[in-house]
Amino acid sequence: MKPQPFDLALAKRIWILFWIVGSLWINTASVDAHRVNIFARVEGDTVHVESKFSSGRRVHTGKITVSDTTGTELLRGTTDENGQFSFKVPQKTDLKIVLEAGTGHRAEWTIPAAEFALSAAGEKPVRKKESKVKNVIIGMGFIFGLTAIIAYIRNRRKKQ
Repeated sequence: MKPQPFDLALAKRIWILFWIVGSLWINTASVDAHRVNIFARVEGDTVHVESKFSSGRRVHTGKITVSDTTGTELLRGTTDENGQFSFKVPQKTDLKIVLEAGTGHRAEWTIPAAEFALSAAGEKPVRKKESKVKNVIIGMGFIFGLTAIIAYIRNRRKKQ
């Protein structure tokens, strides 16, 4: 039985796909290095905002803008040396907090109006956390699935 020649077109496609996925993965990691994070919590009638870069460094003198759902600006302020800012709740509606930390670093946090009622009652809202393990398993399943499809196609072509 004569061995089948290797399909160069398929190998070339797989190689190109490998490089595209690899370059997207590398570019995504470099973008996260410059991300700024903002967190806000409600305690009574006061909102406490904390901000830091993804490296862990605190945001000094970051500009904070608080607006309602219609986009009306309610107040402005700046973060202190520890990256913190606190303010009294201007309206008990949904609040959008925007942090601008300079050179394109921007983050947003939305506080729903229901959180003010929970805070007044002494209850803390439960935030849904994403499972990183779940995301890794989904990614690996995707890779194995693509590998299985490619193997199936190659096997089918060999039989023909």
